[in-house]
Amino acid sequence: MHTLSSIDIEEFASRRGAHKNDVEYFLHTVGQAGTKEGALLNLYYDARLYSWNISTIKAIEAGIKSAYAEEAVNSGAVYDELSTPLPGAAYSLWPYSNR
Repeated sequence: MHTLSSIDIEEFASRRGAHKNDVEYFLHTVGQAGTKEGALLNLYYDARLYSWNISTIKAIEAGIKSAYAEEAVNSGAVYDELSTPLPGAAYSLWPYSNR
């Protein structure tokens, strides 16, 4: 894992539709969970707890993946895929709503 710089975090926080403060606060804590999987589980828990929109979730998830990617140090890799801790069940950790 490499530590995300302030510039990296700003890039993720500036994504369209993402709540900047939520992204910045969360990404400053990446690494405290110890593993990529731990960080992603913290994300999904917080996303449900605070009702974050999908843009905020995607921005944070991309930051986590970037911090844990082997090539991220050299390439500044940014990911747009959205994964889930439950294969084949996209965001089944919280109930569906029609917001």
